[in-house]
Amino acid sequence: MSYADIDWLDDPQFRVGIDTVHGVVRSEKLTVQTADDVDRYIDALTLILTGARQRFGHALVLADLRDAPIRSQLAAERLRQHNLKLYHPGERVALLVSSSLLKMQLRRNLVPEYQEIFMSERAAILWLQASNYQLPAARS
Repeated sequence: MSYADIDWLDDPQFRVGIDTVHGVVRSEKLTVQTADDVDRYIDALTLILTGARQRFGHALVLADLRDAPIRSQLAAERLRQHNLKLYHPGERVALLVSSSLLKMQLRRNLVPEYQEIFMSERAAILWLQASNYQLPAARS
């Protein structure tokens, strides 16, 4: 995968940008553990998601967590709360992992209406771009 077409927003605890080749927002190097770290990440992600929505009409996100440490329960719950407000109907988030332990932790906090966990980057991108994806029911 070439990252030449991504304009990254870098922070010591995360990296987010728009992958113009695949039409997805990429998030990686996510090591947030405190409430302030999570809030800083969400602020940056919101900025990038806004740009993706303006460019593509929606946001598809590939969160590469293969090198991420296991999150504190505080960080995991805070991310989940933000995620419930952050995404629009029909948007999708693919979580890319390499650790069974992280996969189990993520499964507990998964929002199945628009998130899925993958061990393969190719499978994650195909799922994000799938035209037969069923739109979730509107959340109240």
